[in-house]
Amino acid sequence: MQYPLVGNEENYVSEDDGSGDLAGIGKVAQAIPEAGWTKAIDTACDTFSDLIAPITKTTAGLGALIQAKFDAMIDVQKVFAADAVQRARQKTQNLIPPENQRPSARVLVKAIEEASLESDENLRDIWANLIANEIHGGAVHPVFPQILSQLSASDALVLAQIAEKNAKKTMKAYARALTASVSVFGFGVTTVLGESSDAHHEYLDRLGLVEKRDGFWSLTHFGEEFVAAVTDPSFSVASADV
Repeated sequence: MQYPLVGNEENYVSEDDGSGDLAGIGKVAQAIPEAGWTKAIDTACDTFSDLIAPITKTTAGLGALIQAKFDAMIDVQKVFAADAVQRARQKTQNLIPPENQRPSARVLVKAIEEASLESDENLRDIWANLIANEIHGGAVHPVFPQILSQLSASDALVLAQIAEKNAKKTMKAYARALTASVSVFGFGVTTVLGESSDAHHEYLDRLGLVEKRDGFWSLTHFGEEFVAAVTDPSFSVASADV
């Protein structure tokens, strides 16, 4: 079941506005018709446990921890969290997970919490990619959720643009897949390239994802690993036109 999705707000505010709700998130809820919003919340609560059960059945305690975090969320967060997990499940449903690898509570819980705060569908889809990669392989670096939480959609697009210039064919393919996740709702690389992107490059440099070599921006090895972690795992590099 698909949850009603809301706008493409690139910036959200994570501080409490004093009402017990998160500033900005409550405004999103107010823009949705009450009947549709109530149904979305009920659906999210009813199905979230089913969504995470296959993810956590082999990891003792992880399912209970995720459910407890979900239960403590405000209603709007529950809809966003359930949407991200649903997307992640769809991205992994046809994949065979590697043997002897289990999802990490540190990565999975943090990613679901951050996705629950993300009203920008572009970025929430990237959160779903990260969650899917952790579900599928259990090898996402614990710091990657923290880094992703600091990126805007524009940052992600600039990162994809830099990745596409990488000499490795697989990285070029990952870059195109990442661009598809961010631009699927009508916001593409050309939009960013039409603006001054120096600040984006410098910010990505501060995060350790890119570096300037011989006057050109390139991914660091750490950046390559990050791009792979936030790319849809159902994307087949082998079949990509590289």
